[in-house]
Amino acid sequence: MKILWIVNMVLPDIADALNLKTNFSGGWLVDYSNRLSEDSDFELAIMTYANVDNYIDKKVSNIRSFIFPGGGKMLLLTSNKTIKDCKKVIDEFKPDLIHLHGTEYSMAYSMLKVCGDIPVLLTIQGILTRISQEYYGGLKFSQIIRMGTLKEYIRLKTPFCMKLLYSKNAKRERYVLRNVKYVTGRTDWDMSVMHAVNNKLTYFRHNYNLREEFYDADKWNVEDIEPFTIYAGASLYPLKGLHIVLDALKIVKEEYPQVKLIMPGIDEKTINSKMAKPYQKYIVKKINDLGIRENVVFAGRKNATEIAKMLKKANVCIVSSAMEGASATICEAMMIGTPCICPYRGGMTELLKDKESGFYYDFPEYSVLATRIKQLFADRELCNKFSENVIHDAEIRHDRKKNYFELKKLYQTIIDKEKFYVES
Repeated sequence: MKILWIVNMVLPDIADALNLKTNFSGGWLVDYSNRLSEDSDFELAIMTYANVDNYIDKKVSNIRSFIFPGGGKMLLLTSNKTIKDCKKVIDEFKPDLIHLHGTEYSMAYSMLKVCGDIPVLLTIQGILTRISQEYYGGLKFSQIIRMGTLKEYIRLKTPFCMKLLYSKNAKRERYVLRNVKYVTGRTDWDMSVMHAVNNKLTYFRHNYNLREEFYDADKWNVEDIEPFTIYAGASLYPLKGLHIVLDALKIVKEEYPQVKLIMPGIDEKTINSKMAKPYQKYIVKKINDLGIRENVVFAGRKNATEIAKMLKKANVCIVSSAMEGASATICEAMMIGTPCICPYRGGMTELLKDKESGFYYDFPEYSVLATRIKQLFADRELCNKFSENVIHDAEIRHDRKKNYFELKKLYQTIIDKEKFYVES
């Protein structure tokens, strides 16, 4: 069975073998690609774009890699070239099934233009239609429009410009959803949003596997934590709601002056430099205005092993997004056993059981978020209860063998179904 994956980055093992750089996210792809490459029932190929000088067609670790030059620009922009590149890969590999990983980039749209009768499966990652609607994270337009210099507006680097880009790409996403027959997602929210665009598509619920490091890591233990520390999976753009967390932190500090908010992804030097993006500059100003500078740590880029250790040491993990699917940060924290808090938004509503395995709060209600944080700081027994329950749920949701078996079954089901249509 020949499976062609369409992804938006070069997977780490392939990048290492080809001596390429990769800004990799989406750790679930690594586990599934490794398992497929070792499975005699499958032949796997992966297509993507990267910052390479020449087209690459090479087999690495039993995975055939089609890597086209162009990097981010080719991923973002649909063109005749992306359509021709997709056709080239189909002609070279002749897949039995095409698996699109995400709708965010041009390849999903382009592949649907040329795939013909080859069955296509889409795995939804971010839903651009909803992201574009919630991108400002509750900030007022008057606040957003003031973020950025004229130069940053010209370079399309401001939140206002990024929302426009998401809105534009959401139109391409709707084309993809209207033209695929088979979709996987992880939550009822995924299913509901996609069926709102195309109520004829067939939806399969399928859970991701996590990065290997989170299966092997030591579990959270209240005796080993750094008390009053908060791990925040808050990427630095408005949708992720870091500004809400900072307002909550100000309140928490009144009772716990030693509280620390720790965020990976960007370091202190970068966020305080001229290279900082408009929203990042807004965050720095807000931190200073709230008087919480000594309570916030920008920890820089971290690998999976380092993040697992940070989660094990944290008192609380927060994901504060205005809109998100089944948050990878929350899922990884659950596997470690870190007590979690997240807003009652999107697919996150299905990850925790409120007051049993974690806390929810309404996204803009930073005072409620502050209360939830303080409850966990004060109550070790509650932390232990949440930790035990999230580990139990995570180990079921992210069972590697079970999830891989279901992926294989899914591929075979779709191929058999399409053969039946053709033969009948």
